[in-house]
Amino acid sequence: MHGQPTQSPSFAYRHEIDGLRAIAVMAVVLFHARLGCRGGYVGVDVFFVISGYLITSLILRDLDSGRFRMVEFWERRIRRIVPALTVAISLTLAAGWWLHLPDDFHRLGKAVIAQGLVLSNLYHGWVTDYFSPRVDAFPLMHTWSLAVEEQFYIALPLILVAMHRWKPQWIRPGLVVACLLSLVLGVAMTAYVPRISFYVLPARAWELLLGSILAAYPRWGEQASSRLREVMGWAGLLAIGTSILLFHEKIPFPGIPTLLPTLGTVAFIWANRTLTSSGRFLAMRPFVYVGQVSYSYYLLHWPVIAYADYWFFKEMSWGVRSGLMLAAFLAAVVSYSFVETPFRKGMFLTRRNPLFVSALCSTMLLIAVGFALIQTEGVRERFDDQALAYLPPDHETKYFGAQIQPEKVMQGELFEFGDRTANERCLLWGDSHAMALLTGLDEACHERSLHGLAATYSSTAPLLGFVSDGFGLGSKSTQFNEAVVQQAIDRQVTYVVMAAAWCKYSDNPRFGPALQATVDHLTGAGIQVILVRDVPMLPDYGPRMLIKAIHFDQPEESVGLSLEAHREKNRTADWHLAQVEGPHVTVVDPTPFLSDSSGFCRAALDGEANYRDSDHLSAAGARRLKSMFWPVLQTAVSRDAPEIR
Repeated sequence: MHGQPTQSPSFAYRHEIDGLRAIAVMAVVLFHARLGCRGGYVGVDVFFVISGYLITSLILRDLDSGRFRMVEFWERRIRRIVPALTVAISLTLAAGWWLHLPDDFHRLGKAVIAQGLVLSNLYHGWVTDYFSPRVDAFPLMHTWSLAVEEQFYIALPLILVAMHRWKPQWIRPGLVVACLLSLVLGVAMTAYVPRISFYVLPARAWELLLGSILAAYPRWGEQASSRLREVMGWAGLLAIGTSILLFHEKIPFPGIPTLLPTLGTVAFIWANRTLTSSGRFLAMRPFVYVGQVSYSYYLLHWPVIAYADYWFFKEMSWGVRSGLMLAAFLAAVVSYSFVETPFRKGMFLTRRNPLFVSALCSTMLLIAVGFALIQTEGVRERFDDQALAYLPPDHETKYFGAQIQPEKVMQGELFEFGDRTANERCLLWGDSHAMALLTGLDEACHERSLHGLAATYSSTAPLLGFVSDGFGLGSKSTQFNEAVVQQAIDRQVTYVVMAAAWCKYSDNPRFGPALQATVDHLTGAGIQVILVRDVPMLPDYGPRMLIKAIHFDQPEESVGLSLEAHREKNRTADWHLAQVEGPHVTVVDPTPFLSDSSGFCRAALDGEANYRDSDHLSAAGARRLKSMFWPVLQTAVSRDAPEIR
């Protein structure tokens, strides 16, 4: 290798860094198990800084000594990452065979493929959105952070090798500039596309690069006093601990707040280049051992808690969750002892070529299994016909195409349904609960010879001048709703059907006035208004509740929600809807059509599931509401339109 040395450190094992890994992994585990650490997700950020520091230190050491070989670098990475990961994914697939419903097993196949292609972060960032099942249906979701690190491991050595050969003096300033650019990008993306920024390398790279910078400046601050190191070491741990205890899911992440745990990690690692009392504390044997096992523990803990939540979310006590995490730790000890360590130390597959071939074959085999799960639709044959009848077919999602961007609405591009040859028009306006009504409303409009239009957007209330902070379209909802109302007026619709998960918005003091103003605006334009009360929301994923009942020999009639619980949840919203009812405003209630004779809100009726998840109606459930719409639509079509005020 050519060029000047970058003054990388001689690299020795540091017990306190494994101790820091223990803090990070326990924070993540407690967060995922809901055992009291709301900010435990910052453990991943601590891992990122540690990884950036260690990997960059190793690369720079070998570059400076002229011993760096890409093939050797990847041999170490494969020995460290692939064996334990392969075992964890295989165990997850085996458990999924027994525990997953077909649609979720199908998704697991996609996740396995994404992980094999080092794209798990992009896959889970794409699919775990508003319309997805709860995250417990994604037992490999935690591998997103591994994919971020692996992508970093691919890019970093290539860049460092090139710079070391041609412009070694650029390495350190280059790392600083890259870190700052990534930080700015991450903050900007979090403000505009938070779901994407959380998962992608460009928005996360700065966290790993903080560790890289620390590795590239090994002599920075070497003259610092022992007292300053003591203070910085404990201050770093305090910053990490404060983040773990006080952060919560609503804090913008990654973003400026992420600097607290990441810079805390940097401070701790820097201070303990010469061991301090904080380092000696984390270098104690229990911390070090948990840190050594942390990779296997991270791999195994989430599938355990995800599958347990998948079936028993409401029944698991604090003690049960703690027991599950202890069981996951014991499994991690076995993985560390009999899989991770032997491969890392070269006790198995001692030669490089067989190792590479084995890693490639195991990865390709898992990818093939993933494709098989996709082709077989999650191996539906594992379940009997009664259970399969409760599962929503994929084609039911076609009506969710009614989610329209504000720009499209302004251009008049609305979702069309019903009898498109009819002159009478109606418009469905609302959030995803409105979308879920479309199967039934579509058929009702066909039968009443009405041309239907829909303009809906998830988590966005159909109200003029109303913005739900942190939901749906956010500040764009005003533009969207104004455009919808203008389309209703311009197209001379006979009536507007407004439907939503009203209880999500009704606690906002602006809800009542916005509802009244919206209704007045529509009726003043000569439009009949039909307000649809919200459907009962189940306590869990409906199809899973029903199949679980079959498994435990419980009757279908027992699965659902009490009328009292439903009414209480919607008390405020229903009161506001009742206040605006009048000659040209009709309020309809879907609850009786989804309930039995006793008033119990049922997850299924006559062997068909009413819901595709916990609160969105299935096609069968939406069809039950046709008879709710029939008299309203007939009245709306036949009655004289109100005078325009």
